[in-house]
Amino acid sequence: MQRSTQKPHYFEVTTVQSSQETEILTDNIDYQADESSLVNPSLLSPYGQGSNEWSGSTIELNADLKRNEPDSFHYYHKPNRVIEKNGHENVIFTKIPEKSWRYIRDFVTTLIELDWKYMLTMFVGSYLVSWIFFAILCYMVAYSHGDLLFDEITGERLGEGAYPCIVGVYDFTSMLIYSIETQTTIGFGEKYPSEECPETMFLFIMQIICSIAIEGGMVSIIYVKTARPVRQSKKLKFSDKAVICYRDGKLCLLFRVCDPREQQSIGSKIRVYMIVDRPTREGEIIKTHAELKLINNGQQIIAWPEIVCHVIDESSPLRDFKSAKDLNAAHFELYVSIVGVSPATAQVTEARTSYVPREIYWGQRFINIIKYDTNNRRYVYDYSNFNTTISVDMTKDTREI
Repeated sequence: MQRSTQKPHYFEVTTVQSSQETEILTDNIDYQADESSLVNPSLLSPYGQGSNEWSGSTIELNADLKRNEPDSFHYYHKPNRVIEKNGHENVIFTKIPEKSWRYIRDFVTTLIELDWKYMLTMFVGSYLVSWIFFAILCYMVAYSHGDLLFDEITGERLGEGAYPCIVGVYDFTSMLIYSIETQTTIGFGEKYPSEECPETMFLFIMQIICSIAIEGGMVSIIYVKTARPVRQSKKLKFSDKAVICYRDGKLCLLFRVCDPREQQSIGSKIRVYMIVDRPTREGEIIKTHAELKLINNGQQIIAWPEIVCHVIDESSPLRDFKSAKDLNAAHFELYVSIVGVSPATAQVTEARTSYVPREIYWGQRFINIIKYDTNNRRYVYDYSNFNTTISVDMTKDTREI
């Protein structure tokens, strides 16, 4: 058998050249977002189907980067949030010394922060435990007094004294029924305490005090959990995404907030912080935050859906982002907080959310959803389009004023 001396032919590696696409926006787009512009779904969705126009979203640009840049690999890393979209902190403390004892010392706050299922289970269990506990104590008093010993022939009580400590009690089952009747204060029937034993009267008073404490604590905790500021803050709504576009010739970061309740928060103050990991000269990675300056210093009237605006100027932490490509490659988090006073409970409430780069759309703006109804003489807003955006022109010629 002869071996072949011809070398095998390997596949040749070729580089795919990226096409030089520019951001194009047709002239027939209505920037006022009337009904005619809303008919075209390519304007409302960041994924323009069946069109060569770039809609301005960072997701679409991300897809182009993965496909058209052969010299560098682009991997998408999901950012680690500090604040979830629903406002919950993504922070857990571990290895805290005497953690259980801290919860017991601040027992009221622990009950308020417990879930409803655990809190209700605890109160139901406290009733059952108190009924059984006082039934056992009363049973021991009656047993020591001889109230549970009866003659087998005549059925007469063989205990001490002229009367039993608790009339109408013959075993533990009847003693448990007596304990329930005493604590629920539904009145005594054939089972009632007598003046024969002072121990029974003492247990009767202690059980009434225990019942008042359990009922008072349950009512107070349920009221606080229902009216606490955390529950009120969940009624405030944030837009699912933020956008970056030009407004009055200035590059701005925009997101939308609203309070759909009839009574809005009083003195609402909006703050936005940029959280980013910064390496030091010594190689340490630290989390830093910088506050973004908002129009009107964050004072907003949330009687209707309000668009919060941050101008990206030379003093802005977002000043280095000049295109959607820069925004897509960044790793940061925008922490948004709204603080106000609830008109119902006069308590300070706070609503929170966050935005990461993949939730910030470049070259988009929110459509107008507020209209005036001349028939009813009131303003009406379409909540179904609360998160709807359209693409806008980000070229240099249209930015000049």
